[in-house]
Amino acid sequence: MIDLSMWENFPMLIPSKNCKSWKGHILLNAYSVYIEMSCPNIPLLDDLKVQIPELEAFNFYQFDLKETVEIVKQKTHSLAEFLKELIPVLVKVYKQDTSINLPNLSYVFDDEKFQSVIQEVNLYDMCKHSHFIKIFIPDEYPMVKKQPLCFETMVPSVSLNLFLKMNTILNLFETFKNVVNELNNFWNVHNEIISTCNTIGSYTFRDVNYRIPIGLGCVAFYLVNIHVCVEVEVDPLNPLNCPKFHLHGRPASMEKFQKRLNEINPILIWSSENSFKENILNIFEVPTLQSQYEEEKPEHYISSQNDLNCCCICYDQLDMAIKNQTKSCVNEKCDALYHMSCICEWLLNSGSTPMFEHLQGKCPQCEEDMLVALENFDLIKT
Repeated sequence: MIDLSMWENFPMLIPSKNCKSWKGHILLNAYSVYIEMSCPNIPLLDDLKVQIPELEAFNFYQFDLKETVEIVKQKTHSLAEFLKELIPVLVKVYKQDTSINLPNLSYVFDDEKFQSVIQEVNLYDMCKHSHFIKIFIPDEYPMVKKQPLCFETMVPSVSLNLFLKMNTILNLFETFKNVVNELNNFWNVHNEIISTCNTIGSYTFRDVNYRIPIGLGCVAFYLVNIHVCVEVEVDPLNPLNCPKFHLHGRPASMEKFQKRLNEINPILIWSSENSFKENILNIFEVPTLQSQYEEEKPEHYISSQNDLNCCCICYDQLDMAIKNQTKSCVNEKCDALYHMSCICEWLLNSGSTPMFEHLQGKCPQCEEDMLVALENFDLIKT
């Protein structure tokens, strides 16, 4: 686990991936000095090694860095504390040796020593959810800070904009910590929805829209095994408030649920004292949420989802006569059908990358493994 105080106090130092070595620049009043530190047993300092090439280059004969490191580390208990104690000693050494015309080392930079790294840091929120940020550090950092740093993380887009102008590691990480803490309620709601609401598909901490099956629809007075689902859009900044609703399904199947939404004001029914699932049940007046697919077909079951020939993503009719433009799930209990273009777009948006003219991923209905052969790449919407 990274020592956050190192980044807070020494933003020009960059750790290795396991945080057991650090290199970069420390500030000595008006100067910056390149330093390398190795601490194999971090947070213990017993095997700490420090190198400052400039000390050797400018021949500080009366200063023994190794001896000083041993003395300072005996008085400190963390790497950040050690540096805070070491820096005043180095400042005094640089000032005392007046025989040396020391340049402003703010502009001294060794490309061979300062390599580009990718650092991934995990941070836990108050409820022990793990969040990560991966920072791409350019070779010229920290001397050039004009351009924002590149990074990867999973937070809702409404919060992502806060990161876009950060051009130092410290500012970027501080923003990351603040966002994770501010969204604590949202992380809880996110987990609650996924664990209790039989959501269709898979989700990350970036998602704010969730598909929840709320009932079976009726077509021509017969019960059919096709779900009506509601897509709920949660406001990550106000996750306990009533979300937005959008129904998905065949028009005849959605009719009673849409009528219910038209007759009520969901905001008045939604209560922060109820669970998310309880609120959904109250809004749509259903006794329970449907499973992603039925374990057993009811006795009065007439048609199947395949008989209706509709896509389980867009719910439009399928033309089974056109070759290679439909895909079905291999799970017999699910047996969902999709337009090839719909399932390809779904898999691509879920992170699947085309390999050997195939896409691999999960069925949106039941999460069964799915392999889609792409005989016609034009079917993918870009």
